[in-house]
Amino acid sequence: MRKSARLIVLAALCGAMTACSAVQPAGGIDPNGFDDVDLLTTDVDAARTMAPQGSSFSQGLRTGYFALADQQKAEMDLADQVHFTRKAVSSAKGLNVQPDMVGLRKLPADRVGEFEAARARLMAGLDRGGRLKAAAAAARAQVSYDCWLEETEAGNETAAAACKQAFEDAMREVENALVTGAGNEYVVFFAWNAADITPVTAKVLDQVATDYKAGRVARVYVAGHADRSGSDAYNLKLSERRARRVAAELATRGVPQEQMKVEWFGETRPRVPTADGVREAQNRRVEVVFQ
Repeated sequence: MRKSARLIVLAALCGAMTACSAVQPAGGIDPNGFDDVDLLTTDVDAARTMAPQGSSFSQGLRTGYFALADQQKAEMDLADQVHFTRKAVSSAKGLNVQPDMVGLRKLPADRVGEFEAARARLMAGLDRGGRLKAAAAAARAQVSYDCWLEETEAGNETAAAACKQAFEDAMREVENALVTGAGNEYVVFFAWNAADITPVTAKVLDQVATDYKAGRVARVYVAGHADRSGSDAYNLKLSERRARRVAAELATRGVPQEQMKVEWFGETRPRVPTADGVREAQNRRVEVVFQ
């Protein structure tokens, strides 16, 4: 968020009340909400000095979010300092701390789709076992994603680029830990109603091509999917566009077209079940599987 006079308002409001209550909408903590004063006067010291507890992933989040909060303090962004401190303390308590929701940040309209696709990639890696199989990298990926999101909102492109690179590096480590050769699965995600290859998607496809060339792979299976926010017929066509686009990109990276089987399924095979008409980032995807 902007490093602005909003901080003065926040300080004044918190000074006038005994506590500022956190706003926690479904799906994540609102970075614009007011947090409890007790957070900075009591919980932080305990969370910083406590012996490691909980999972390695949670403790990685604790360390990462405290570092991010300290960074925001140095930038004199009190609101985000408090926001990331709360996430650090919650991680120290072993709570289920999620990456920030894209809709809770004020981003340029042309960047929203990129962040939605990146968050879907992150959640897929976490949910497939990344929290256990690559705990340290998974924690770095989540913290770096939140950093990238915040710095983009703040307009700090240099810091945002550094956080984005850290996110991509950590995600490659997570995804490498989840694949084992034949049967490897890679997933790339798309913005709503789009089949464009984003820079984040391109990085995943680079890794697919590298792994293909390094292994003994008989066939590469490419499957396109869509969420349920359009008609069945439209979503079938959209999933075809996505699948064919990914196949074409892989071909330019040295994966022979004759080695690829390309299919598409529209909205019929959701990764996350939803009601009809619902937008869901993890369902807007192409899966690439080595067979």
